[in-house]
Amino acid sequence: MNASDFLLNLNRVLGISPIDKKGILRWLHSLWCLGLLLYIWTNSIRRCVEFKGEIPTIEKILYLLEFPGNMSVIGFLAFHAVLHLPSLQEVELEIHRMIKRLDSKAVQMIYKKHDQRTLQLMVISIIFHGLCAVVDIITCKFEFWTTWISNSIYNLPGLMMSLGLLQYALPLHFLWLLLDEIRRALEELKWQQRPPGGITKLDARYESAFAVLVDAGGGYSVRLEEMRSTCHHLDLLHKKLLSRFGTFLILNFANSLASFCVELYLVFNFFENPQLEESVLLIYRLLWLLMHGGRIWFIMAVNEQILEKKCQLFRLINELEVCSSHLERTINRFLLQLQTSLAQPLEACGIVPLDTLALGGFFGVLMAIVIFLIQIGLGNKSLMGVALNKSNWLYI
Repeated sequence: MNASDFLLNLNRVLGISPIDKKGILRWLHSLWCLGLLLYIWTNSIRRCVEFKGEIPTIEKILYLLEFPGNMSVIGFLAFHAVLHLPSLQEVELEIHRMIKRLDSKAVQMIYKKHDQRTLQLMVISIIFHGLCAVVDIITCKFEFWTTWISNSIYNLPGLMMSLGLLQYALPLHFLWLLLDEIRRALEELKWQQRPPGGITKLDARYESAFAVLVDAGGGYSVRLEEMRSTCHHLDLLHKKLLSRFGTFLILNFANSLASFCVELYLVFNFFENPQLEESVLLIYRLLWLLMHGGRIWFIMAVNEQILEKKCQLFRLINELEVCSSHLERTINRFLLQLQTSLAQPLEACGIVPLDTLALGGFFGVLMAIVIFLIQIGLGNKSLMGVALNKSNWLYI
């Protein structure tokens, strides 16, 4: 069993991926998905109702937003797992068909790299959430029932969302590998266009070498046209993936941003008045900051890698030798297609641009919310100080 199959089976156990079987097995899996979803929703709602922290209302709302955020993201994944919508399967099958058209060596290399990437991301996710579970157990002082409930409303949904995010990122990695194969083919084509060693444009033999290049121009045009068609098909598949996961990405962005703000504010409060007995809780909060910040960065980074690969293709095409009018038209069509693709950055539901340049906007919103919470905290402390002074004065 390779890493992709293991990840798929793990997602099915967690109720966030559909099962290929039909009949009674699909019904049983659907009941399992709904039961697991209902279990997480019940514990999360009970946590919101029973929360009795004495904190300002706005801080309490932001803190409790994580629970409906988790519920909505898990509900989205379970919904698609139960309905078994064919859209994602169709995209993956089309990607595999495109890979199979390559030569056997390239096919083996692509699947090997993809399997390594899948294993790497899966192991990182499992180890990270395992570490969070251990810290949670220590924080709850090894009380079994308290630890069980805490992990059910924090780490179990966290693991499900992290692995659900891989359902979007791993098909994109296939697209990146296919674009990288096109880049390699372009470099090979560029190398073939080089004149024999030692011949320059001032050399008498250059004209004969260029004539040979002109004769080969028709073959180059066919290869470039195939590459252009493949790039266009990859763009369409990328858009299909984004339309399938757009809502999921928006929910992840909103949930991670709200949770990151609250956790950063609570870390600030700890360092304002550090207490040794809360050091384990500080580690837990730092891990949570790493998880939510990592999700926002990861979503944008996997899309930016594809944009960077297209920029490399653009550069390589510009460096090709134009030796015929037909080849020139083919190159211009390819460049125009890439330029159009790069000029229209992908966005999640038309709201959030999927580019790391947008992290500046997230950082600005983050700092605004954190500063707002700090101001509220300072204002409450000032009011408490005034109240204490008044009570002492009245007592005297």
